[in-house]
Amino acid sequence: MGSCVKRGDYYIGEDPQLGEIRGMDPWGVENGIHIIRMEKDGAEGIMMIRDSNRQIYGTVHGGMLVAFADSVAGHSLLPHGLMCVTQGSTVNFLRPATGEYLFCRATPLKVGKRICVVSVEQMNDRDELVTSALFTFAVKELREPVILPPKHPDLHF
Repeated sequence: MGSCVKRGDYYIGEDPQLGEIRGMDPWGVENGIHIIRMEKDGAEGIMMIRDSNRQIYGTVHGGMLVAFADSVAGHSLLPHGLMCVTQGSTVNFLRPATGEYLFCRATPLKVGKRICVVSVEQMNDRDELVTSALFTFAVKELREPVILPPKHPDLHF
């Protein structure tokens, strides 16, 4: 069993509505996206694969993959006290997104006063890389930093 499957199964098995329980991102929760960690070194999330986010061929719609990556990437900047908007992105689709859920990790590469760059990877529930992306954000406002440590700190990301 891959490390992603262990992490995802652990969270999903305990908290099927994790985002609602932790009070994070109502749009994300509505779309099956749950932020499970936000710290200065990055953010992580899981997205439940549902019929509503699949396209006609049965895999997750590419637009949904981009939205998931964008959401987790944006959350990776909140621990730095930055509220940002997406300025641009490049997403490489490496394999069809299938399974029960996807895992996403966003790592800030540059945290500036006006521009931030974040690297994102999404894996399926078999721990296979599905997308690799790079997002550029424009800083809109400074806020109090928001940290969301993992609910299960014994799991090492």
